[in-house]
Amino acid sequence: MYQIGEYEGQRYVGESDRAVVHDTWHPECEDCLVEDMVGRGVAVGFEPDDLEQALWEGFEYCEYCFDRASPVAPHRKVGLERVSRG
Repeated sequence: MYQIGEYEGQRYVGESDRAVVHDTWHPECEDCLVEDMVGRGVAVGFEPDDLEQALWEGFEYCEYCFDRASPVAPHRKVGLERVSRG
């Protein structure tokens, strides 16, 4: 995940303050105000730019960009800690 300083056509944009992912290709997404998210400093992108990655990182579906038939989120990274060896 990385902060978006300027929207450059990413398909999936996360709203970090609400942990919601938006699908900018969805016709209803223009109501989600992606440019406003960028201006507020809460827009994040995903590497790779795909829905599974966003869900894996703990983001939930936007209620406008996804319908109720959207696939179930995969298991997420939760509580992973770095182990020091030495």
